[in-house]
Amino acid sequence: MMRKVTTNTTCMEYLNDEHDDYSGDKMAESLSPDEVTKGLSKAIRDECEKAPKESVSNAVSKVKMAYNGRLSEMMNKIKSENAPIHGKGGV
Repeated sequence: MMRKVTTNTTCMEYLNDEHDDYSGDKMAESLSPDEVTKGLSKAIRDECEKAPKESVSNAVSKVKMAYNGRLSEMMNKIKSENAPIHGKGGV
């Protein structure tokens, strides 16, 4: 994904290139993507399908903001679950 995307690439170009044939990089082609990579790629593709003429960098920014918000929610939940039940006083 990263080697195909430039700052000037439009979402339409990204969507057209997404299912491109062999890139010439045997190592990269042989590595299967992890679940996070698949999820991020799908999220970017979904954003690009909404507005195919916008730049990929805009779609990536929208996905980044959405993921940052979700990660913040998760961290707040973890912090609140790990917070001690009692304050400084008590047993």
